[in-house]
Amino acid sequence: MTPEECILQLEKLILQKDFRCVSNGIYLRIEHPICYLLAVQSVQDDITLRQDIVRQMAIQMQQKSAELNCTQTICLYLCIGTETDRMPTLLQETERMSTLHHIAWYFDLQTMQLNTAQDSPKKLLGLEKYLRMAAQGETLPQDYLPNHAVIKKPIVTWGIWSICVILLCFGMLEGTQETLLTQYCISRQTVFSLGEYYRLLTSLFFHVGWMHLAANSVYLLYFGMRSETVLGHARFLVLYLLSGLGGSLCSLLFSGYPAVGASGAIFGLLGAMLFVTKQKGAQYSGMNYATMLLLAVSALGMGFLDVGVDNWAHLGGFFTGLLFMIGMMYFPRSTKEQ
Repeated sequence: MTPEECILQLEKLILQKDFRCVSNGIYLRIEHPICYLLAVQSVQDDITLRQDIVRQMAIQMQQKSAELNCTQTICLYLCIGTETDRMPTLLQETERMSTLHHIAWYFDLQTMQLNTAQDSPKKLLGLEKYLRMAAQGETLPQDYLPNHAVIKKPIVTWGIWSICVILLCFGMLEGTQETLLTQYCISRQTVFSLGEYYRLLTSLFFHVGWMHLAANSVYLLYFGMRSETVLGHARFLVLYLLSGLGGSLCSLLFSGYPAVGASGAIFGLLGAMLFVTKQKGAQYSGMNYATMLLLAVSALGMGFLDVGVDNWAHLGGFFTGLLFMIGMMYFPRSTKEQ
């Protein structure tokens, strides 16, 4: 494979991973709070000219840092060649400043090795993996995620939240809160022994009190609006209900205590958006993957440190949402997008 062919193959890969082409051979990706500028070229090309172009772009990005919500800018110059002993001069000129960093890589097609300047990072955004995939002619599996900007108003998310608020207000004002919780919560006796399977869904809309609802509302509104924007109204509703069902069933099987609340479904949204962020980037969730992963681990972990938290519902919902999103992204669909 020639350097030019490798560059074309690499472009196909990184455009699937939330990079955006801003000029010939120059790509932009924002992972808050870092803005990445990637310049890709053959070692035979004029490296100095490309460096000047990227530097000008970096200065513009720095001037728009407040608008972009970025505090750091990383310029990565990637040269691809077939001469093992030939290293670009730029490789020895890695610069580090307070908010602007210039890094140079050289990828040798003959040895499949990535060479960097001393003390420079060898891993950024998975690019080292995509380089080797491109050199070997590999492709990424096609995803079928809908256009993330197709839905402007997340009416289903607000509808679910409104139902939860109305039901809690009704129970509190009428003095029937305890009766409602008893009638619509999940427990092994009511679901498995009495066959009241409707509780698997009704329990998702009731909460013990205002603090319970407030804690769930933060995550429901944040991840709900983003999930609905990605999937559309109908698919989001399916994701929410399936995640809730998965959480309820897991709770019944492994916990057995009576339970109510939307947290199982909400953790399903978290699992779904974590996978989307890993595959497509921060534009879908508003967080980079490391932040999302930390949030997921801490949220699941904190549940085990508190008393009265249905951790099995959280785990069941999380993995149901994760599997649902994997299916949405990588299995073909014949239906039209909403």
